[in-house]
Amino acid sequence: MPFIAILVAIAAAAGWIWGEVNNKRLLRMICGPTFTLIAVGIASVLIGVHTSFDSSLIYSGAVKDFVSALVATIDRGDTETVYEELRRFDSESIQTYEGGALLRWLREPVERLKAKNETSGRMTIENASDKLSPRPEP
Repeated sequence: MPFIAILVAIAAAAGWIWGEVNNKRLLRMICGPTFTLIAVGIASVLIGVHTSFDSSLIYSGAVKDFVSALVATIDRGDTETVYEELRRFDSESIQTYEGGALLRWLREPVERLKAKNETSGRMTIENASDKLSPRPEP
């Protein structure tokens, strides 16, 4: 389907140019708006796809950091802090279309857990998921 839209857009642009060169009013009136509408549609779809991919990368990274911070805190034996952070996340977070709020709710606990883990002198959050999580080796 996308290739058909691109081909129709190219054909409409060629028809529009042909109409301009040969002074064909009817061809210009049909092909000009057709090309414009199809080009706007193609641009809208591309922007939507780009935004979707970009948001997915940002949120998956934030969730990964949140889970890694929780795992590192559990591994060092501080389960009460993990429970507190999960309860706080549950009470503060709501379903929202605002992506910045979700990222803030994911990043704030990570920052608090990192600060607490660094002051305890134990393993950092960044390398905890690689060394302590029970993941099978490939």
